[in-house]
Amino acid sequence: MPRRAWGIIVITALIGVGFAALTAHLLYQKEQEAIRKELHKDVNNAAMALAREVNLGLELLYAVKNHFDAGHRLDARNFQPLTSGVLKRHPSFKSIEWVDIVMHHQRRHYSQGMEKAGAAPSRFNIVELDAQNQLIPATRRDMYFPLRFTSGKNQEASVIGYDLGSTPITRQALTTSFNTGVPVATPATTIERAYGDVRGFLLIMPILLDPDQLSGEDTQDLRGFLVAVIDVNTLVNLAIETVINDGINYTLIDTTVPNNRQVLHTQRVELAQMTNALSQQPAEPILFAGREWELVGYPTISYMQARQSWMPLWTFIIGSGIFFVICYLLYRLQSRAYSIQVQVEQKTHALKEANSRLESMTKCDGLTGLYNRTQFEQALEREVQRAVRDDSPLSLMLVEIQHLSTYNQQQGRIAGDQLIRQIAQVLDEMLKRPGDLVCRYTGSQFIAILPRTEGASRLGEECVTTVKRLQVPFEEEPDDTVSVFVGGVTVDNQKEMTVSRLCAYGEIALTRAKSDNDTGWHWMDISEGVAL
Repeated sequence: MPRRAWGIIVITALIGVGFAALTAHLLYQKEQEAIRKELHKDVNNAAMALAREVNLGLELLYAVKNHFDAGHRLDARNFQPLTSGVLKRHPSFKSIEWVDIVMHHQRRHYSQGMEKAGAAPSRFNIVELDAQNQLIPATRRDMYFPLRFTSGKNQEASVIGYDLGSTPITRQALTTSFNTGVPVATPATTIERAYGDVRGFLLIMPILLDPDQLSGEDTQDLRGFLVAVIDVNTLVNLAIETVINDGINYTLIDTTVPNNRQVLHTQRVELAQMTNALSQQPAEPILFAGREWELVGYPTISYMQARQSWMPLWTFIIGSGIFFVICYLLYRLQSRAYSIQVQVEQKTHALKEANSRLESMTKCDGLTGLYNRTQFEQALEREVQRAVRDDSPLSLMLVEIQHLSTYNQQQGRIAGDQLIRQIAQVLDEMLKRPGDLVCRYTGSQFIAILPRTEGASRLGEECVTTVKRLQVPFEEEPDDTVSVFVGGVTVDNQKEMTVSRLCAYGEIALTRAKSDNDTGWHWMDISEGVAL
């Protein structure tokens, strides 16, 4: 055979091997990308499931809070049945506790009161743990946070009176929760209780004497704290065990403090050293009660092998032997890669749509369909900035249903919800301008933003009159029908144009409306620093 023929054969073979190797490499990369996207989707689904589980715990704790906000008496007979039901619904809750706030000058009086109430079989005292984990009388502090009631397995008398403020972490969380009026979660740590040590965190929720307050100004505004002891391992397993793939290792990290990332939970299905840089997939952050968690997934070798095919190797072997089939194989292999990519993109698009629907749901109040308080605060901030920029007036109107709690007791919760929906519909129909925005403010209150509204004060009287026209019977009212209080403010002074002052003026106007039994509404005009 001539040397030139051998050269052509060798060159053809080299070209065939090159094309086969290139094709096999491209297919391998496509498979790796598809696997990476599928892994990212699985880890995100697990993170969403964990976020739902955490939010469910918050909702259950809010249900207990609402019970005491309604003014129910606080004692062991009503605390235990209420909280035990929550513990059954949420296994990650190891116990729910009630914590009082006691100043130092009140300590002796508080201890005597607990002894008379029979809180402990022996002499009662506020206690803390020493270096040997033994309960001792709490050292002198300006403020104590003693545990008064507890449910779940943590019912030994030895924990009653334990000062949750005896450690810096829990004390800071209690103080922050009281000052802000919102739930606060502590960093995860080993929580020592009478039933054993728990690897978890405390979810702290303040109970104010006035439920409509956002936060307290001093200890007299505070009724106490609800504290849930949550087991991290149970919480994660409960949320993720039915969602995440068995071939994925994952780690839950507390990233609230960027320079001090704390590993909360690690699940190792299979020990594997992965060299692929794409194998580590972090999910979207999980935000709740002042904490930020991040779930990171790692695929195992079995996970990768289950999704990898032998096609790249066969492509290389067949392409090396039969060069003229390479083009056809390339077409088929690229078609397969494109099909995998399309499937992944479809799943990704479906996930984005689900996330979009979920985001839309979080913006609205579930009962009335109006925007919730979070959306109101964001919208008010924008309108204040616009009013300052355009030097235009801005009005705010608060509407409160009179004696809603009494109505609920007489007519039932279902009728109360129907009444709230009716009034929400009335307000939505009244305010039809593109810039007007009606939101659910609290349980019995609505709030409306009215930019550039001429004669906004007429809306107060119109709102009261329109609600009375509904003719909803209510024996507690003078006219035997449900009515509302309306307080409004119009600010035309740039110095007074701030979010906090607008809300404050609105609250003042609503308070004045409550004191005016004749009209039921009051409107304030703030111009050049003068309130009319």
